[in-house]
Amino acid sequence: CLQIVALCKAVTCTPLAMSVPVLTLGGAVVTTLDVTPSSKLEDFCAQFRDAVGPRLGNITGAADLRPHLFHGGVELLPGSQLASAGVKEGSPLTFVVTAASRVVSASGDGTAKIWNPETGDCLQTLGTVGWEKRVTLQGRTLKTGREMISAAFSPDGSLVLSGSVDCTAKIWDVQSGETVHTLHGHRRRLRSAAFSPDGMLAVTASDDLTAK
Repeated sequence: CLQIVALCKAVTCTPLAMSVPVLTLGGAVVTTLDVTPSSKLEDFCAQFRDAVGPRLGNITGAADLRPHLFHGGVELLPGSQLASAGVKEGSPLTFVVTAASRVVSASGDGTAKIWNPETGDCLQTLGTVGWEKRVTLQGRTLKTGREMISAAFSPDGSLVLSGSVDCTAKIWDVQSGETVHTLHGHRRRLRSAAFSPDGMLAVTASDDLTAK
């Protein structure tokens, strides 16, 4: 009887594998993972990187970015198990990556800079310092053409969207500092620019009295 009880306890305590889909903020399925209720956030992130490979490995493995795992409105905290957040077979999980301690600023010198607010160090400079032209207005010479008015991170922290007085918005790659896309369409300077919550769209506001 003791052997039977011990065997039953061993079977009962063995975590059962379950399949859970991993979604983006926009609801798109990135991958489906086989995990156990006792899996922790750290285990999940390692398995997630192995599953998606080079598609998102540079994001989930970056030292200055922080992964977050949500089941509905409940975030799985580091060291806690999936079961603690109520995760069951087929439960959809949302994986979000955020920038750790970074701010972005836009300047009249034509650049945007990414900073570590804790140390004050500049981590990346987007664009180059300089002016495209000078104009004379009522006897005054003014610099114009490339000043950045607005800059904002994408939800995953991998991109920056900037708005400038040259009527364009630009999307920048944070790691390389290179321009990914230049967005045209406004007839006057931009006043602000931001990503949508899912990172799939960009919105801009301009002195031409339109938003795009």
